[in-house]
Amino acid sequence: MNKKESLIRSFQQEVKRANQQTFPMYVDSFTNLWQYEFGTLDELPKDIEQLVANRALELELME
Repeated sequence: MNKKESLIRSFQQEVKRANQQTFPMYVDSFTNLWQYEFGTLDELPKDIEQLVANRALELELME
């Protein structure tokens, strides 16, 4: 398993056990780590990309 697959799998497991309070923290942590490791949020699976986009909307980073 490569690094991207490992990060995705870990994030998916965190999301499964997340609640309303912890979910935003998991998304923020994942995106920070992904950007640190790979320099961009490109190449995310569509389902994860949607979660990240929803979080960006909540933070008013996107319209």
